[in-house]
Amino acid sequence: MTFTTKKTDQNGIELTIELGKEDLGHYIKETEQALGKSLEVPGFRKGKVPNDVIKKQLGDSKILEAALQTAMQRSLARVIQEQGLDVLEASDLKIKDNSAERLIYTVALRLFPAVTMPPLETIKVQRRPVTVETKEIDQTLETLKASRAILTDKDGAAEQGDRVEVDFEVSEDGKLIDGGSSKNHPVVIGNKNFIPGFEEELIGLRKGEHKDFSLTAPRDFANKEIAGKKLDFKVTIQEVKKVTMPELTDDFARSIGKFDNIDQLILNLKDGLAEEKKDKERQRLRLEIINKIIEGSRCDAPAVMITEQLDSMIENFDQDLHRHDMELGLYLSKLGKTQDDLRKEWQKEAERHVKMALILHAVAREREISVEPEEVTQALEALVQSTMIREGGQNLDFDMERMRASIRSRLLNERTLEFLERTCAV
Repeated sequence: MTFTTKKTDQNGIELTIELGKEDLGHYIKETEQALGKSLEVPGFRKGKVPNDVIKKQLGDSKILEAALQTAMQRSLARVIQEQGLDVLEASDLKIKDNSAERLIYTVALRLFPAVTMPPLETIKVQRRPVTVETKEIDQTLETLKASRAILTDKDGAAEQGDRVEVDFEVSEDGKLIDGGSSKNHPVVIGNKNFIPGFEEELIGLRKGEHKDFSLTAPRDFANKEIAGKKLDFKVTIQEVKKVTMPELTDDFARSIGKFDNIDQLILNLKDGLAEEKKDKERQRLRLEIINKIIEGSRCDAPAVMITEQLDSMIENFDQDLHRHDMELGLYLSKLGKTQDDLRKEWQKEAERHVKMALILHAVAREREISVEPEEVTQALEALVQSTMIREGGQNLDFDMERMRASIRSRLLNERTLEFLERTCAV
């Protein structure tokens, strides 16, 4: 086997591999043996079928086709390994010569760009202690109580703590704002889930009564389109219900789950909150470590990778909008923007994501962090099984190779992040 390389751009090469007659004979023999192991022929034990019988049963064309695939896969992998090529993607495979005497083919390889990092042992990030305060447990208990609350119709006026259903319209300068109308909308007075002042305006109203009023949205309101603006409301009360909260008793704890008493429930909530906080702290810690490494590194994110990252970000955003019954085109038209505008706004974030991926890859390669094929297979089987159960056992069209690659990448990233946390967190 011989090979040559030709640089095509900063991170790309064209690799040409030539296999001679002896190389091809080896791969043909290997392929015959591999195919023969699974071949069942009357009069022969499985795996013990002679080569001439294998050829007769399968035909030369099938054997040669399989041998060609094996030859290209094995020879390409061998060159990549022996030359230490850090391959991001292989594409555009072309067969230049395929005869009994030789096989010549070319393949385009995109390589990971070089990353120069500071010594990881010099990167230090302080861990923050994780504690669960009593008020957080109390807030969670209140949420649980609300989920088990008893609602009873009320003839009187709405008061603090009551649950009302309202029809409302919200306008600015006589024009209905986007998403500014709703029917039978539930509101618990006092939960402060609406614009400040809205719930207070409902106090004293009875079922069937109507009220018009105006409020000014705070300048720091979450919805920036209406922040600081005067809004006009038209509200009709459809229902008023009294909310009776359950007592924190052992019976209440048993109604929530497998708890013998209220103390067990509280301990479980505390543990759950602690785990949630630990996970958030772990994410913060890892992100800060990677950002510090990026700051001290020389790492040029290739334009093609940034473009692919932007494509992925746009696709994910589009899917999120679909889950909320919205279309990307309509959403952008309301904002007076185009996809190109969105891509420009997200350019720096996409570049940061690419640099993070390159840093993780470089760390894994430098510190020889890897994932065993058996781990990937086990995780893949578990994912396929859970997906089939969730989809009711339907025959689903799985892209197994894509799923395998995605799982391997996820497991490798997690292992690398664990290494960085052990090395850099103090």
